[in-house]
Amino acid sequence: MLDALKVFVVAFSMVFVGMGLLTLVLFAMRTAGRRRTGPALGGDQDTDPQLVAVLAAAAAEALGRAVRVHRVHIHREHASELWSRAGRMDIMVSHRVERRK
Repeated sequence: MLDALKVFVVAFSMVFVGMGLLTLVLFAMRTAGRRRTGPALGGDQDTDPQLVAVLAAAAAEALGRAVRVHRVHIHREHASELWSRAGRMDIMVSHRVERRK
C-alpha cells in the first residue's frame, strides 16, 4: 500500500512539473514573438498611409468602435489563383461580423 502511494506521488509530481515547464516554454515563445515586431505597419515600406487610413476607417465602421492598425500585409496574387481567392471570399462572407443591437 505504501509503495502504491509513493508511485502515485512521484507520478503526480512529474506530471505537474512537466506542465509547469511546458507553460514556461509557451510564455517564453509568446514573449519572444512580441519582441521581434518590425516596423509599425509591417515589412512593406511602400505601404500607402492613405490605404492604412481607409483600412482603419473600414474596420472601425464594421466593428462599431475605434481600432488601431498594427500591421498591413498586402497579398499580390497571380491571375491563376482566382478560384482560391473566390473560396476565401466565400469563407470570409460566411464569418461576417455583425453589429450588436
